[in-house]
Amino acid sequence: MQIRVRNYHLDGYGHVNNARYLEFLEEARWAFFDTQGWLPLLDNICLAVVRADLRYRRPAFAGDDLRVHIEVKELSSRYLVLRQNIELAAQGKNAVEADITLMPIDAASGKAVRLPEPLFNLLNTLNA
Repeated sequence: MQIRVRNYHLDGYGHVNNARYLEFLEEARWAFFDTQGWLPLLDNICLAVVRADLRYRRPAFAGDDLRVHIEVKELSSRYLVLRQNIELAAQGKNAVEADITLMPIDAASGKAVRLPEPLFNLLNTLNA
């Protein structure tokens, strides 16, 4: 996924606000699942972020193009860790490196559940 940094993404220091990166990562996850055709496999399950470990490497400024790369770092039936890197497209260097832990939650009950088996199997083929 590619994102163009806009003026409203910036903070008072003139670079992308750290909280905006969380939004970029979220959008990239949704786009990833949508592009793969996996959203219907979630049925009534939400993938809740239960941990976000971000490492800020380089600032991004208005007009920069960012690319978000996603890979499966760790997988179990009860959680999924995605490694997401936000790259400065022109430089080919990471602005942010993130490990995002997701837990499947039943939308109706709010309780943790297992990943649906078809989705688990597809994710397992991508497991690094």
